[in-house]
Order: sequence, then C-alpha cells, then structure tokens
Amino acid sequence: MMADHSYEIKLLKQQHPQWIVKVLVYDPNDLTEFNHELADADALITAFIPIDTMLLAEAPYLKLISVNAMGFNNVDLKAASAYGVRVCAISDYCSDDVAEFTFSLILSLTKQLKAYDELLHTKHVWKYNSLPPQKRLAKQTLGILGLGKIGQKVAHIAKAFGMQVLAYDPFLPQEVAAKLRIPLISVNQLYQRSDIITNHMRLTKDNRSFFDKSAFEKMSARRPTFINVARGESVNEEALLDALDKGLIKGAGLDVLSSEKPDLEGHPLLNRPNVILTPHAAFYSVDSVTDLQRISCQNVVRFFEGEHDMVSHFVDEQPKILI
Repeated sequence: MMADHSYEIKLLKQQHPQWIVKVLVYDPNDLTEFNHELADADALITAFIPIDTMLLAEAPYLKLISVNAMGFNNVDLKAASAYGVRVCAISDYCSDDVAEFTFSLILSLTKQLKAYDELLHTKHVWKYNSLPPQKRLAKQTLGILGLGKIGQKVAHIAKAFGMQVLAYDPFLPQEVAAKLRIPLISVNQLYQRSDIITNHMRLTKDNRSFFDKSAFEKMSARRPTFINVARGESVNEEALLDALDKGLIKGAGLDVLSSEKPDLEGHPLLNRPNVILTPHAAFYSVDSVTDLQRISCQNVVRFFEGEHDMVSHFVDEQPKILI
C-alpha cells in the first residue's frame, strides 16, 4: 500500500535481524516472480492482494497473512483455514481520520462549498443567494448505516453539531445503541427519516450493491445527501447516477467507487457541483499510516514469538492442522 516500506522493514528486523524481508510487486498479469518469492515465505503482509486457493497453493511454508487494513474481504478465509494459514487484520488505526473525513464531506456538501467555488472560478459570480439556502445541521437528522467504531465517532461529532442521530446496524446489540443514546431502526425507516445518510458498513457478500435503485427511491421523500466512505462495491453506481439525475438525493460525497482503479476519463460522476469525489483518502494521515505499518508488523512479530493473544486481531476460522 505504501511507497516506502523502510519503517516496516525496520520494525520486522528490530528484534529479529536474521529475518529476510522482501517487498514484492504484485502484477496480476504476470505472477511468475511474485510466486517464486512467495514459495519461501512464512508470512505475507498485504492489503488488497486477492488471497485464494491458487495463491495459497504457491506458498507451502506460509503460516500467517497479516492484512494491513481493517477490511479483509479480499481473503478467502475458508481456503486459508484449509491450508493451515492464520489471518489477522487491524481492528483500528484510522477511525478518527475517517470520521473527521466523513464530516468534512457532510459540511462541504451541506454548505455547498464546491458549488460556490465553481461559480466564483468559472462564472465570477459573487452572490451568496446564487444557490438555494440549506438547513443548518442542528435542524437535520443523520442516518448512519454501520454503527461500529467509525460510525460511533461520526455520531459523536454529529451530536456536537446538535444533530439528531439514527442508525441501522443488524449486528450491534441494542444495549450498546441504548448506551450511546442512538435509536436503532430499520433501514427503510432510516431512508425515510434522514436528511444525510452515511455508510460505514463493512463489505460482505450480503451488502454488495446494498444501495440500489430501490434504496435510492425510498430516500426520495427527504432527498438526503448521501455519503460513502466505506466500500464502493456497496453502491450500485448506475442507481446512484440515476438518483442524482432525478433529484432523488441532494448530492453525494464519495471516497470510494466500485473499482479501486477507476477509469476517470469521462467518468459520469465527475464535474457535478453536488458531488465530491476523493481517491479512497479518508484514512490517510501521518498518524494513521504510522499506526497501519506498526500494527501489521507487530502482528507478525507477536505471532512468531507465540504471543497470539497480543495479535490485533485474528479474523479467520480456526485452521486445520496439516500433517
């Protein structure tokens, strides 16, 4: 993920100078060199490489995959278990950054900063009422999908602005939501009652294209602003474009698209005054990058030193013991 891996190499070799650490280039069109190096690997640190049976078959000595990210949907956990490979990810390294970024998008869109900026730069219009007035945040309701660590921090910021907060999270115990004083409601109720909707759900096989034509149509009564800083695959982009074109939603703040490497030439979400696009940058800060590298490397060190209870955190099924 990072261009400079010197800090990671230092961390891995600090207590184990005899360890051989290699930085590999993953080219899905030519895996010859990658597989050659992987054949001797005991551990693999990666964020987005797809881990499947074919890759695992090339790594007979592999014992640990340390995912240097919070999401691990790119790893086939059943395949890893079958090959006796443990899988760990990072429970938290950037929740503060993502929550702050989320509210940057909310504020920018609510206050129409991009639209005002465009009017000034392209049409030289200096008129505060050149755009329609918007409600202050304290008069708006924020609907959060996914009330985990990031969602909870977004809720905390929203409450500081005086917003009412609602949430949808089928996995969160009601008592946790009650302690946070955030009503847990159905997703359809959230669509109907929210002025701003923000997605913080972890991607699963069940919520791909979660925000589809039907979802955006259900939002239309309130015409909310839609924010997605989670995973692009949770949004059907054709449905989102249709919702923007038909005015079913006021605008969108998107840190992710359906592809991690989108073709931006002529992309239909570009050049819209009510859409802000950023290149999966919500996590990105000096602090988060340092924590990301540190924790993923510490996981490897602790695993091979036998301190498994100190690993943050195992996400796999208990592997079979291969004889």
